[in-house]
Amino acid sequence: MNGKDKSLTDAEKKRLRERLIWFKQWKKFIDAIPNQNPILQPSKRPAGSSNVFSYRLAAFNYEDLADRWFKDRNKTYKQNFAEYLAQLYSMLIEPVLHADGSLSKDTKGVQLHSLDLKKINRNYSEFNDVLFREGFLELISVHDADEKKCRAYAAPTEILQKGIEKAFLSESEKQALVKSIGLSTEPDKTSKRMDLVCRYFLQQLKWTKIDLMKFELMEIEVGQLRKLLPRVDRFQKGKHDIKINVKEGRFYSTYIYAPKVMRKLMLWDGKKPMVEGDVAGSHFHFLLKEMTDAKERKEMEKDLVSADPYLAMCSHPKGIAREDLKGSSHQFKYGSRLKRYPKMNDLDWAKFRMEKRTLLYREGLLYRHIIKKYPQFAATMAQMPIFGHNQKSKYACGIMRREAKVMVHMVGQRCMKEKLVYLPIHDGFLTLPKHYDRVCEIVTESFKKETGSVPLIRQK
Repeated sequence: MNGKDKSLTDAEKKRLRERLIWFKQWKKFIDAIPNQNPILQPSKRPAGSSNVFSYRLAAFNYEDLADRWFKDRNKTYKQNFAEYLAQLYSMLIEPVLHADGSLSKDTKGVQLHSLDLKKINRNYSEFNDVLFREGFLELISVHDADEKKCRAYAAPTEILQKGIEKAFLSESEKQALVKSIGLSTEPDKTSKRMDLVCRYFLQQLKWTKIDLMKFELMEIEVGQLRKLLPRVDRFQKGKHDIKINVKEGRFYSTYIYAPKVMRKLMLWDGKKPMVEGDVAGSHFHFLLKEMTDAKERKEMEKDLVSADPYLAMCSHPKGIAREDLKGSSHQFKYGSRLKRYPKMNDLDWAKFRMEKRTLLYREGLLYRHIIKKYPQFAATMAQMPIFGHNQKSKYACGIMRREAKVMVHMVGQRCMKEKLVYLPIHDGFLTLPKHYDRVCEIVTESFKKETGSVPLIRQK
């Protein structure tokens, strides 16, 4: 037993033993259920069902779990738990499920406010305690946001690997869900004293409509519907709330807040589909100034115009999805103060959990891979100021301001002069197919002028 082990009290050692016994029993229970391949099981929409669905665990019956875990509670309480579990798990599954049906291997969890969980059921805290106890829920991080307690939760990968299925709502269930979604009746809050470039963006938005027919036919997850429907409603009523954030310089509007699928529904003049362009690895162009090693900078400039910058920067690691690398890049760029409760898988983890809870910067997936190719750059980034108040450091805001300078002001003003259709989306944009090539030229020239490097622009 090393020095650290000796520092454990008898009570802590007892807790470790109890937790290890629990883990072995839980692992035996999980291993007895076969993994599914593909994880997302084929499903058809039943006759008479709606286009709205929730993701469900294929290997578990939620009502049976309620009966097992709440033997002494009444029928209503058990039904409430089953409904809560259905809504919670659908929200946890949707962000980690890739388009090909595979699971993300690196997740920061899903941030959920206590007030939002309370809207599903006022007993959410008791339900979560049981889910934690039974190994069906993980707490990834905790922080305060806008005076509301916010936690990031995740579903254990071992459980998700047992299979996921789509459960479609009936038409009556969909109607009840739609009624429960709070559609905003607030007026457009767009300032009457806008920057000239904002006036230009607003003119573009007034020419843009939502294709409601496609929206009604599209299969959509319950959580996405809750986010999308209010945004579509506001957009249809011409409520855009456009603004340029003073601190970050970023441009914000309804179509940026909404799920990405909304932008695929937007039509110019109600008829012409728009196309979306995206600058791959955008922030890394603004991080080049941190690369003091000329050889590393030259190599990074090559990676940024490769087929996939995130994979190239990390030397194409085997078994790692680019979505996972990209998902952890925010932590690499800005660090983190968030606390994390890692998933236990052996006694060493149990010791780690007892002794060290802070999520270190170097634990990030991107950092672990990029440091092999860019050791000096990674070491420099590791010394950057980590998140401050409201999870935004001065350094992070500085990077976003430079990006906004390019995408909002430099590109926006040039497109305005040339009378091109252009709507910025942080590191991307919306335009018409006939304007796409010219907008790409302007974006490329602007990046070259501001950062000295040439970006890779992909059409989504």
